[in-house]
Amino acid sequence: IFVLIFALISTTQMVKAAGILHFNLLNNILKAPMSFFDTTPIGRIVNRFSRDIETVDNNLPSTIRTLYQCVFSVIGTVVTIAYSTPIFLAVIVPLGIMYWLIQRYYIPTSRQLRRIESTTRSPIYVHFSETVSGAASIRAYGVCDRFVEESKHRVDHNLSFYFASLVANRWLGWYLEFIGNLIILSAAVFAVVSTDLEAGLVGLSVSYATQVTGSLNYLVRMFSELETNIVSVERIQEYTETPTEGVRVNPNCRPQPEWPHQGEIIFKEYMTKYRPGLELVLKGVTCHITGQEKVGIVGRTGAGKSSLTLALFRLIEAAGGSIIIDGLTIADIGLQDLRSRLTILPQDPVIFSGTLRMNLDPFGEHTDAALWLALEHAHLKSFVEGLPAKLGYECGEGGQSL
Repeated sequence: IFVLIFALISTTQMVKAAGILHFNLLNNILKAPMSFFDTTPIGRIVNRFSRDIETVDNNLPSTIRTLYQCVFSVIGTVVTIAYSTPIFLAVIVPLGIMYWLIQRYYIPTSRQLRRIESTTRSPIYVHFSETVSGAASIRAYGVCDRFVEESKHRVDHNLSFYFASLVANRWLGWYLEFIGNLIILSAAVFAVVSTDLEAGLVGLSVSYATQVTGSLNYLVRMFSELETNIVSVERIQEYTETPTEGVRVNPNCRPQPEWPHQGEIIFKEYMTKYRPGLELVLKGVTCHITGQEKVGIVGRTGAGKSSLTLALFRLIEAAGGSIIIDGLTIADIGLQDLRSRLTILPQDPVIFSGTLRMNLDPFGEHTDAALWLALEHAHLKSFVEGLPAKLGYECGEGGQSL
């Protein structure tokens, strides 16, 4: 009954803890600023959501449960041996210290190897993603062999650290078996020299000494495995503490439902940079754009044309100055209120995996009649009418099925 209660409580709490870690990670990544994605390879992010989450979901709970079982097993076994052969306590204490010293020596190495192995796995994901995305160009230029060799090199580099962790694990196993044999030998010797012991107690002592060897070995392994797997929690926690964008909704500064009703935009000595430590991309921009006015921005590559648009959506934050739209400083309102009121036609349009209706109206705010009218204005009505499911047609990622 106690085992069942422990299993239920531990499993429930561990699943809850893993869910909290995953939610915090996902929530923080979705709210991360664009500078985070500019400086962080996609493979690192994928690695956190795949390998590290898998470790927290599967490996860590089983390790903790097994560790508790080993602790109680060792305590019960040592008490039994000490009762049958009290002199055995004189040996178990120094041998226990030896176990602890070996564990302290092994764990830092194992933990660092796991950390490096996880780090070197990210380039594999990056290379695979880039290869899939550029498969057509790779074949066109006839460099398939080079990409295959590069993939092999990255996998070999990752496996070299995995192999080192296996070697370290074997080193631990050898020393644990050696100390375990000393425990069995000590129990047998004390049982022989103690003439007042009954045969049954001698057999019990030696039998439990054999059992405690395996339990102690497994206990040290579980301690080591626990500290090694905690690296995944550490890596997830690192990304849950990265800086995020501003608040989604600022209750102290909510725009009116009809905002922006005029479309007046004022830049006041506006300055911005893509991330701390870089040069300013916009330096003291000051201009006044009235409502319904059409403005064209001309400049060479890198002059800051796209940066103005990013600044309006607060994809990059101000380093100085302000932007005012219809009397409201955009830095004071929440990002959801701001971005939901602005519209942009991107330079590189994106079609998401899903129905055509979802791509046209992702929030379900318009009727089918309004969608058909928009398609007619874009001269795409006849094309969509020719699709099998019309507005319900499933679009592949990037519009592949179109």
